[in-house]
Amino acid sequence: MLEQNDLYNEPALLLQVAAGNEAAFSALVERYWPRIYGHALAYAKSLPAAEEITQDIFMDIWNGREKLPGVEHFSNYLFIVARNRVFKAMRKRLEETTALEDIHPAADIWLPDQQAEYREIHALLTKGISHLPPARRQVFTMSRMEGKGYEQISQELQISRNTVKEHIVKALHFLRHYMAQHGRPMISILTVITGNLLR
Repeated sequence: MLEQNDLYNEPALLLQVAAGNEAAFSALVERYWPRIYGHALAYAKSLPAAEEITQDIFMDIWNGREKLPGVEHFSNYLFIVARNRVFKAMRKRLEETTALEDIHPAADIWLPDQQAEYREIHALLTKGISHLPPARRQVFTMSRMEGKGYEQISQELQISRNTVKEHIVKALHFLRHYMAQHGRPMISILTVITGNLLR
């Protein structure tokens, strides 16, 4: 049974979704659908494609609902799931276009310069992450790429929550400087492509 107060209490809502409560999941979808759909549409440039991607994103959330009790910031977690699903969809479209040897540029996929920009930034960021000390790299990856909350990381790695936070702060500080030193300051396209990685 979904209580009215739970509609405004996101941690309680997530717990109910994790327990398989479909009404709670519907409430979560209703809350976040417009934002995620808009994000998908910005990439897909196609209403049907954006709707399909958005449905897939929320199915990913439902299928992985057992992870939700450990999620500290659901909006960040959802953004990561959405970003991964969008990239997967775009890669598939690019592969299909290549397979068909379509010489006409598609209107609903990234332009070549955007693809090159993403690959360049992603490669540089990945290289920067590889320069982090092993423990810091592990914590950063769990937080920013796997969407895990500080408490969950603390429990899994058997370290204090403050240590987790310290690793994240220092990793972000290093990566911001690393990107800037290599000619990639914190510009808007980095925010678009890498989501909340460096926030």
